[in-house]
Amino acid sequence: MKKDVQRTARWAMLLLLTVSSFLAQAQERRVTGKVTATNDRQGLPGVNIQVKGTTIGTVTDSEGSFAVSVQDNNAVLVVSSIGYVKKEITVGNQSTINVALDDDTKSLSEVIVTGYGTQNKRDITGAVATIDVKKALAVPATNLAQAMQGRVAGVNVSNDNSPGGGVMVRIRGFGTINDNSPLYVIDGTPTKGNLNSLNLNDIESMQVLKDASAASIYGARAGNGVVIITTKKGKIGKPTLTYDAYYGIQKAWRGLDLTNTQEYADLLWQSRINGLNTLTNGVATPNAGKTELIYPSNAQFGKGAMPVIPEYIIPAGASEGDPRVDPSKYVYDPFNPSSRYLITKANKQGTDWFGEMFNPAPIQNHQLGVSGGNENGRYAMSLNLFDQKGIMQNTYYKRYSLRANTEFNVSKRIRVGENFQVAMDERVGQTNGNQSESNPISFAFRIQPIIPVRDIKGNYAGTSGTDLDNSRNPLAELYRNKDNVGRNVRFFGNAYAEVDILKDLTARTQFGIDYNLFNQRSYRAVDLESSENAGANQLDQNNNYEWTWTWYNTLTYKKSFFKDHLNMNMVAGTESIISFYEEFAARRQRFASDDIENR
Repeated sequence: MKKDVQRTARWAMLLLLTVSSFLAQAQERRVTGKVTATNDRQGLPGVNIQVKGTTIGTVTDSEGSFAVSVQDNNAVLVVSSIGYVKKEITVGNQSTINVALDDDTKSLSEVIVTGYGTQNKRDITGAVATIDVKKALAVPATNLAQAMQGRVAGVNVSNDNSPGGGVMVRIRGFGTINDNSPLYVIDGTPTKGNLNSLNLNDIESMQVLKDASAASIYGARAGNGVVIITTKKGKIGKPTLTYDAYYGIQKAWRGLDLTNTQEYADLLWQSRINGLNTLTNGVATPNAGKTELIYPSNAQFGKGAMPVIPEYIIPAGASEGDPRVDPSKYVYDPFNPSSRYLITKANKQGTDWFGEMFNPAPIQNHQLGVSGGNENGRYAMSLNLFDQKGIMQNTYYKRYSLRANTEFNVSKRIRVGENFQVAMDERVGQTNGNQSESNPISFAFRIQPIIPVRDIKGNYAGTSGTDLDNSRNPLAELYRNKDNVGRNVRFFGNAYAEVDILKDLTARTQFGIDYNLFNQRSYRAVDLESSENAGANQLDQNNNYEWTWTWYNTLTYKKSFFKDHLNMNMVAGTESIISFYEEFAARRQRFASDDIENR
C-alpha cells in the first residue's frame, strides 16, 4: 500500500512539472520589430534591445531589425543607442514592435574643451572621451588619475596603492623609453607635475584627447595624449554655501598566505635533505652494510631527521635555564653597536607579518565652498582637507588646498578673471618604494616566522642571530620611517583677459604659473637587530624648487551661417613657455643622538 502511494505521488509530480513546462513555453514568445531614427525614418544598426531586469537581449542588424524572446506580457523592452534618447516599451500582447528613437540633442550639444577653445560634441571627428565627474568622484581617490581608472576605454591607469603614491597613466601606450605620461591642461594651463595637489572636488569636467588629430594643437607635448580639466566656476545667483564630506575605513582584504614556524621548519628541512642527498658524493653513506640518509644541521632547528623548534633564537637554539639567556646580560646601545648582546625568544606559533603590518585605516575628505555672482562678476571659492591614513603602519597622505576662481565684466566687451589654487601636502610612504627588495613588503615575506616582533626587552627583534638570513624587521622599518615626511607646496593657476574686438572676433591673453617647493628629510637610525645592520645613523636632506610659466595669446573667430547649419571656428595664436628647476641635496652621518630635534 505504501509503495502504491509513493508511485502515485511521483506520477502526480511528473504531471505537474510537465504542465508547468508547457505553460511556461506557451507564455514565452518571440517579438520582432525595427528601430528607426525619428528624423529620417532610416533603420538604425547596432541598437541594444534588452528585456528589463534580465540578461536577455539582442542588437539590431544592418537594417535596424531585431527579434527577441520574452517571458510574458508584462515584459519591458529597453531600447538604447549612443546619441539617441533611451526608450522603454511594455510588450503587452504585441508580437511586432517598431520603435523610433529621438536624437539626444543634449548629448550632441555637450560642449567639449579641445585645444584653446571649445566645440560641440557632434562636431568632433577626433577621439575625444568625456569622463562623468560625478561618477568618478563617487569612489574616494587621492588624485584625478585614480578617479580616471576604468572609466575611459583605451586609457590604462595603475598606481602603487599607497596614500599619495605615484600614478601611471598611459593613453597611447608606450611610445618612448623616456616619459610616456600625458599632458594635463587645467583651466588652460599645461602641466606634467604632481597630480596629488589638485583637489578633485573642484573639477567641473574632464576630457581625454586620445588621438593625434584631437591633441595636435599642443604639439610634441601631446605625443602621449592630453587630459583637459576645467574647474568649477561661479554662476549668477545668490551666494551658495556648500559643505561636502565623507569618512570611511580601509582595510587589506587579502594578503599572502605565508607559512607558520612549524611549516617553515619542515619545508627548510625537506629542502636541505633533498639538497644534501642529491650531491655527487652524498647520495648515501654506508654504515655496517646499511644505507643512511645525510641529515642537515641548523643553528636554530638542531641536527637530525626532524627539525626541533628552540625556546630562543638569540642566542641560537638556547633553552630556558641556559646561562646565555640571562636578562642581565642584555645590552642594547645604538651608539656602541659592537657591545650589543640581544636576547630573543622564538615565536613557536609563527609571526603573521602581514597581519602585523596592515591595520584598518581611516580616510576622510572635507570641502567648504561658496559661489555666486551677478551680471558684473562671478566667483567660486573652496577650502579642502583630505586625510588618508595608510593601511600599512605609519604611512599617510594629507593635503590642504584653497581655490579661488573669479571672473568680472569690466564692460560689455571686456572680461578679466583668474583661476588659482594653492595646496600644501605631506606624505610618509613605505621605505624604498615598491620596486625594491629592501621595502617592508619584501621583508614581510622574506623574514622567518620564528622571529617575533620584539625581543625580551621590548625592542624590535631581528635577524642578528645565526641562520636567520638577512631580512629586516618590516615593522621596525616602518616605525623608523614615520618621521621622514615629504612636504610639497604648490601654487598653480592663471589670470586672463578677454576682449570682444568685433561681434564674432575675440582676443584672449592668459598667463599661467606652476610653482613647486618640495622638501624631504630621510633619517636612518642605527639598526642593531638586523644581521646586515646600519653601522651609523644618517640624514639625507633633499630640496627641490621649480616653476613654469605659460603665456599665450589667441584670436578666435566664430561665425554661423544658414541658420546655424554651417559653423566656422578659426583660432590663431602664440604661446611662450619657460621652465626652471633646481635641486639641493646633502647628507650627514654619525649623529650623537637619534632624537628628532637633534637632526
